[in-house]
Amino acid sequence: MLDILGQPPVTLALLALAIFLGGIMKGISGIGLPIITMSIIFTFDLLPAKDTIAFVVMPILITNLWQAIRSSGWMETLKEHWLLIAVFLPCLFLGSRMLAGMDTKGVFLVLGCIVAAFAASNMWKPHLDPLTPRTRLWAGPLAGVTGGLLGGLSTVWGPPIIMYLVMLRLPKDVWVRSVALVYVTGAVPLAAFYWSNGVLNPSNVWLSTAACVPGMAGILAGERIRRHINEEAFRRAMLVLLFLIGLNLIRRAVF
Repeated sequence: MLDILGQPPVTLALLALAIFLGGIMKGISGIGLPIITMSIIFTFDLLPAKDTIAFVVMPILITNLWQAIRSSGWMETLKEHWLLIAVFLPCLFLGSRMLAGMDTKGVFLVLGCIVAAFAASNMWKPHLDPLTPRTRLWAGPLAGVTGGLLGGLSTVWGPPIIMYLVMLRLPKDVWVRSVALVYVTGAVPLAAFYWSNGVLNPSNVWLSTAACVPGMAGILAGERIRRHINEEAFRRAMLVLLFLIGLNLIRRAVF
């Protein structure tokens, strides 16, 4: 198995720990798996950059599929966010095609500043009204476009979509289902796009597939924790996490 996965035991253990911790965060919040996993991998220089992106592709697919379909109400959630999904998918394809030759630092810097400022302002004024149905008609597609492009470039498509869902002020379980449903619709074509451009390939796909096991273990642990968190604490935790995501994007642009 070590010959198939192509990594020494210590590296495999650290990779499993990284995806497990990312899974815990996603189990609690519905988000954070690629951010946490990739940050740990980059910090300890466990994999090359493109192999790091490939590593999280299969766990993203499996964990989001689990969270999207394991509870009732997914059809209502799909009807609510179909327009966002409709623009998200083609932009995801475009972003994946741009990955090989584009310098993403400028994109990460601008988006990181916007995300951090949005999270900070919502923590400062936490009782703003949710978006009106009329505003959702353009805010949802805008989140889909920006999230798709960023996701194709880096697999980190969450910030624009998270910002949009925060403004809807959804209950925590509906939030998790909404995030997972949007993400899983992108995870299948994303894997296909990355396979077609060589980011995901026969030399790394088995490692990505094996990563689903510790990733799902983390999901199950995180979901148990989420049951004991009240709605307001959950929302504030999402804003803190979103703020940290913004700072991480800025870090990736600067360093």
